[in-house]
Amino acid sequence: MMLISTSRRPSTRTRAFVKELLGVIPLSFQVTRGKKSVEELKDIAVLKGCRRLMIVESKDGNPSALSFMYVDKKDWRWIGVIDISVSLRREMKINEKLNSFDDDLPLLIQGDKSDSSDFLKEMFFCQDYEGDQEGPVLFFNGDSINFLREDISSSPIGPKINIIKWKRSI
Repeated sequence: MMLISTSRRPSTRTRAFVKELLGVIPLSFQVTRGKKSVEELKDIAVLKGCRRLMIVESKDGNPSALSFMYVDKKDWRWIGVIDISVSLRREMKINEKLNSFDDDLPLLIQGDKSDSSDFLKEMFFCQDYEGDQEGPVLFFNGDSINFLREDISSSPIGPKINIIKWKRSI
């Protein structure tokens, strides 16, 4: 489970990106940041039973980074940051309707096996895709992420996240 929030004054594009993430990450929740501190976001994540907090940061009106925090009742810590650029579903001309994902299915990861994929697996709390599991798939090709949901389409449904660089915080 993951709580997703934004920087304090998100752009329309950043809010749209968060909405699209809610449609591909199972049991994810969105909280409007407003004046909430990171501590308050952490407390909300604990109350909802989330293990990860993702903050989508913006620069010049575009999503620019994903900051991840490990959350527990007794402990919390920053675990990583991914600098990104984003292609939204409407920019990719993908029209399938995407509702938020309330099913308790694992997020699976498929594609390039490297330090980067291990990092993504840890940040997004993914399991390796074995080929016959049910659930959304995070497809990583070495420099970008796309998402697959077979209940909607057999081709990637977005959003596409281009990874500029990543860094572990622990």
